[in-house]
Amino acid sequence: MEAKFITLEGIEGSGKTSSIKSITDLLDSKRITYVVTREPGGSSIGRELRSILLDPKTEISSEVELLLMLADRKDHVEKVILPNLETGNWVISDRFMDSSIAYQGGGRELDKKMIDSFSKNLNLPNPDLTLLFDVPVEISLSRVKARGELDRFEQEKLDFHNRIREAYLGLAEQNVNRIQIIDSSQQIELMLKSVEQIIETLINGL
Repeated sequence: MEAKFITLEGIEGSGKTSSIKSITDLLDSKRITYVVTREPGGSSIGRELRSILLDPKTEISSEVELLLMLADRKDHVEKVILPNLETGNWVISDRFMDSSIAYQGGGRELDKKMIDSFSKNLNLPNPDLTLLFDVPVEISLSRVKARGELDRFEQEKLDFHNRIREAYLGLAEQNVNRIQIIDSSQQIELMLKSVEQIIETLINGL
């Protein structure tokens, strides 16, 4: 069975993390081997970069933020994603390249064509499937605030998060064969059921 690369995307508080156990339980039941990883933070230098990028005290330009994300991603691909795919392990990554287009392109309003060009020049792999967890920004931020202390991105203003959501929905329109939208404003049981059905379809299509 060919290994698959699955990414999870969405604004803060959209329910991505909640779905990972449902995905891994399903893969376990099918005896499919896998690795779960995340960005930023999945690379050999990721822990340090994640700390810098999420720290509310960090003061960097949007361009530096993007370059740090890309450095983390390239190392992540080289050290984790490709080695696992090549040995037959599925890869489930909490965020990947779509996050840079949504957060730095949409949220920070950097040139999305420039970001896409970086992706092509870095020779990054394309996910086989992306689950986009979509929820109104007001709901997502209320969830985030209920969790406690906010990180650097979570502290941004409402407009920032609305631009991210719009960028994600734009990506979904442009990549209908790869990106599946999950309505994460619904009850969690229904949301997880939707996730399981999509993963089942991917497995059955092999």
